[in-house]
Amino acid sequence: MSPKKILSAFIAGSIVVTSIGNAIACTSIMVTDTAGLAYHGRTLEFSNILPTNMTYMPVGTRIESFTSAGKQGKTFNTKYALIGMSAQLLPNAKQPTFADGMNDHGLSMKTNWLNSTTDVPVGNDDAKTLAVTDLYPWILGNFKSVAEVKASLANKEVDIWLPVVAAISPNPFPQHYHVVDKTGDNMVIEFTNGKMNVYDNPVAVMTNGPDFPWHLESLNNYTFTNVNKNTGQLGKLKLATQDAGIALTALPSAETSQGRFVKAAFYANYVRKGKTPDEAVINLAHILNNFDRPYDLTIDAGGGSGDGVRSRSTSSEVTIWTTMSDLNRNQYYVRSINGMNFAVVDLNKLKDVKQTKSINTYEVDNAVGDVFTKFLK
Repeated sequence: MSPKKILSAFIAGSIVVTSIGNAIACTSIMVTDTAGLAYHGRTLEFSNILPTNMTYMPVGTRIESFTSAGKQGKTFNTKYALIGMSAQLLPNAKQPTFADGMNDHGLSMKTNWLNSTTDVPVGNDDAKTLAVTDLYPWILGNFKSVAEVKASLANKEVDIWLPVVAAISPNPFPQHYHVVDKTGDNMVIEFTNGKMNVYDNPVAVMTNGPDFPWHLESLNNYTFTNVNKNTGQLGKLKLATQDAGIALTALPSAETSQGRFVKAAFYANYVRKGKTPDEAVINLAHILNNFDRPYDLTIDAGGGSGDGVRSRSTSSEVTIWTTMSDLNRNQYYVRSINGMNFAVVDLNKLKDVKQTKSINTYEVDNAVGDVFTKFLK
């Protein structure tokens, strides 16, 4: 099947449909506890409810990618178990496309929208060719650390190509990737300016566009700290605040990607670190609550520009689900728009599951507590 036919076969029940709203906005944040252990969380915003699943792939799952010509691409069996949020993007794909996930060896990935994504050149070796829609099982299924991923990418062990899915964007698959390991090492992968770019991430957060280096440069406009300045004087008039919190005055109030990046960096680097894993997870949940968007907080008119595809009608971007990954205890937390509490999947309890299994993302709210039992049925 030709690339054109592959991509035109995009099904209406998949992650993006013709009635889609205006935007995809996400915020990815990593925090560490006092021992330096890492925890990775994210929100996913969209203007309608996406038909996503929470999918578990056990050790030894067979992955079969495809080339831009529709031929057999890279194949491999996963070395590590992984879990994450997925959708069947392409009907011909052998496995679903993940937008979020972690493995059972302390490696996590989060995907955010990036309009400036460009095509990248690919070699002629089909056996090395990997569709970017299979990037999650390749990274999470084969590596335990950010350093291992970097080395493999630098050695060009795979040739990654980016499908153009017209229902999503006229650009090649418009995503970039925040990869975090349990030691707190983290990086960003982008496909921009005709090449793959791998960046160290000194602030441990990622939102949407512009390109990651732009966001880091933008932080030079925010040199204040979290220390309140509660008193001052104008002429002979002495000033004093009524309560605490004035240090946040200059943080952006907008929910744009640029504004969220600044706020996320502030929270990730100033909020007190938890002394225990449980404290760290609770802290991360509190941080993510600041990026949780209810219906009609902001409304977009039809048309216009921005992340994602614009519809003809008005829309409201909301947080459809939130995830957290405890990368040392191998626990994956999920909360959808339908609930306030997180359900948790303990990957250590799924070792006897020998085949890929999926449950509807929005069923986790019915489970509350430990949702791992749904994968044992």
